[in-house]
Amino acid sequence: MRRRIQLLLVIVAAAAALVLTIVRRTPQGVLVLGLDTPVVRAAPGQALVVKHDLSALKIFNLTLVRVKERYVDPGRLVPRKMLYEALNSVQFNIPEVLVEPDLTKNQVAVAVNDQREVFDTSDVDSLWRLASKLKRIFRFIEANMNTGADLAKVEYSAINGMLSTLDPHSMLLDPEQARDMDVSTSGKFGGLGIEIRMIDRKLTVMRPMKDTPASRAGIKPQDHIVKINQELTEHLTSNEAVDRMRGEPDTGVTLWIERKGATGLLRFDLIRATIHVSQVTSRLLPSGVGVIRVKQFSSGITRDVAEAMRELTMKGARAWVLDLRWNPGGLLDQAVQLSDLFVDSGTVVTTVSGRDREPRHAERGDDDTASPLVVLVNTGSASASEIVAGALKNLDRAVVIGTRTFGKGSVQELYPNEDGSKLKLTVAQYLTPGDRSIQSLGIVPDILLQRMSIPEKADADQPVDAPVRLLAPSKSYGEKDLDAHLTSNYAKDTDKPSYELAFQPLPKPAAASAGAAAAPDAGDDEDEEPIDDDIKVDFEIALAGELAAASTASTRTGLLKSARALVAKLHAEEEKRLVAALGPLGIDWSAAAAGAAPATLDLKVTLSPPGAINAGDVVTVTATAKNPGTSPAFRVLARLHSDHYVFDDYELHLGKIGAGETRTYTRKIQIPKDALSRVDRVDVEVRGAKATPDPVMVRIKAAPRPTFAYTYQLVDEGNGDGLIQRGEKHKLLVTFKNTGEGASPEATALLRNASGDGVVLSKSRVELGVLEPGASRSLEFPVSITRELRGDELALEVIAYDAVLETQASEKLRFPLAPAARRHPRARRGSRSHQASRASARGVG
Repeated sequence: MRRRIQLLLVIVAAAAALVLTIVRRTPQGVLVLGLDTPVVRAAPGQALVVKHDLSALKIFNLTLVRVKERYVDPGRLVPRKMLYEALNSVQFNIPEVLVEPDLTKNQVAVAVNDQREVFDTSDVDSLWRLASKLKRIFRFIEANMNTGADLAKVEYSAINGMLSTLDPHSMLLDPEQARDMDVSTSGKFGGLGIEIRMIDRKLTVMRPMKDTPASRAGIKPQDHIVKINQELTEHLTSNEAVDRMRGEPDTGVTLWIERKGATGLLRFDLIRATIHVSQVTSRLLPSGVGVIRVKQFSSGITRDVAEAMRELTMKGARAWVLDLRWNPGGLLDQAVQLSDLFVDSGTVVTTVSGRDREPRHAERGDDDTASPLVVLVNTGSASASEIVAGALKNLDRAVVIGTRTFGKGSVQELYPNEDGSKLKLTVAQYLTPGDRSIQSLGIVPDILLQRMSIPEKADADQPVDAPVRLLAPSKSYGEKDLDAHLTSNYAKDTDKPSYELAFQPLPKPAAASAGAAAAPDAGDDEDEEPIDDDIKVDFEIALAGELAAASTASTRTGLLKSARALVAKLHAEEEKRLVAALGPLGIDWSAAAAGAAPATLDLKVTLSPPGAINAGDVVTVTATAKNPGTSPAFRVLARLHSDHYVFDDYELHLGKIGAGETRTYTRKIQIPKDALSRVDRVDVEVRGAKATPDPVMVRIKAAPRPTFAYTYQLVDEGNGDGLIQRGEKHKLLVTFKNTGEGASPEATALLRNASGDGVVLSKSRVELGVLEPGASRSLEFPVSITRELRGDELALEVIAYDAVLETQASEKLRFPLAPAARRHPRARRGSRSHQASRASARGVG
């Protein structure tokens, strides 16, 4: 599970880094540091007017010009590869399109619905010939797409496929994504001031922000938002719910809330306001250390940090902890200015593109260059936060504590397009002081921390065992794991931490370990980003606070000298805690005498049941070790290594094995129910003794998968003319069928409103339960269209999914709106029908 969580963290950090870090405006664009479901438009009445001229390649050609003029590494521009990936992205995102490239013949076959054509690609040897070839292909696609198809999406998909061959951070943001970026970097928006999460399919209020419409109206944490205006929230994603609640200031929105202890739903009629999102929180520790957490480098962040420092100084702060964990980046100018609060000379960062260099220098001013300073980072610290950490470390101003950072060392330029989309293009790389690139490497902390995980006790009633984790992961994830990541000649993986410290999360209730400088609040898990603004004193903050309080040094060199005794003390304390924690699990973790030679053991690892393992089964893993020698072995640990994340880095703790003794250690591991068929070799690494165990082969057999197909019919229950008009009620009749080879154990059908305000779904989710192969279920979804619906179409999304096997099929259905008409006395109830069958796409993670 931890490996899956780590991979998820990389995805989250990468996604944030892709969107969040802007540098500055230039005449050409905005400098930046730092995917959506297939769409089908059904045409149940009249054809829609085509709004996007696909074959004109307007956005695509403009993108090519910018790539040609500004891309950081022209050697990565391979026209034919860019063409193939552009078409592959179209195929992935547009259901009607299939692409079959033949690299040996330099040709590509493109099929759209029932039409197919082969295009020669042997002449695609320049960007301009790439554009010319794609123009011909786009003409073919446009001519054979469904009537009213979303042709803009075809072009956006092609552009992003082409850009994916360059690096992970060059991309086209569609208009919606571009607006989200504007909100995230501006630090303000029109809305209600509510932080929400979807928990157990309920839209839950995490907290109302202070001095906002939500807090003033009395909305409370743990309230469940059931409806936004007249729209049920159970079928919305968190992002969609946010979109519904945001809007222009001084406009109204109604929330219907379910509250524990209240009878019925509570109605809140709210007026949106301009919400200023503070990305800075602070806290003064009892030791006189000010802790400042920066969640993102948005506009005005330096001002907010300076204000927090002034307030904490007035309360007695004389040293600082700057917490940049989980900070994905933001505005480069803000990163430079924030660094400048603590240094008054030196180069903070240098951007490099070809032979061009642009250094950014610290400036002398009203800075705090004399107080002890500690910076906290982790794998979620990326881009602009790495600039700050790297500058303060390499300018000898601060000690950095935590884990290696993400490793994004590139600079992007942001170009707006007239359709509201924005191109984010990598134009440079940045260097920290001393011309050190962190590209794909990250910032190496001075004090490297390793969080251990030990369950309180074994529970024999549980089907699987909570894993014990004592070692650092054998693989780390970051920028280097992203496809097509950049490399840098300035990147040298030579930095090593000065100290390393393994620790257990602080217990609950608070204990006085890890420093009297601050009483810890809770054993927060670094695998999860904090969900509120309150700074809780975890082990990392306690350590950083104690170091800052115990030292008077204002330099990294001086602070590292002060750290030696502190780290030694904490290491001894953690050793005692570790032995005490493993004892109740039946593991004797006593240490060998200094200088003792490791014993030689006979050790083997076995799996039960033998042979093929079905997805969803529980596997018993047993390590058996015999000590044939005359001296005991201490702290014996077997760690598994495999390409399968379930087994990789799994630890089997045998502990002390006396002379002539045999010890076994057994753990139960569950194979995920959605696991695919595969054969893996599992190697065994032994620590604390000498042993050469044989590898184990694991064969997993996947469960047969369901495949969802559907037919639908839209019935006019308004004036009966078969047209879709504002003020009418309709009924969407959908029949879902499992056409796959396996049963769907938890099938669910959803109908989602993709139109925004003006569409009311009184029913949107149906739990289908078990859907056997060949079985089908027919459902009715009432759809009401109000006068508030904007635009010229009704957009709905039909989804069938199975959460157990992570199998899904979905389509967006778009129907043109007709002008309102009087009901004709002889009009008959009309309907539109459609059927579709589509193999499901498997989610990963």
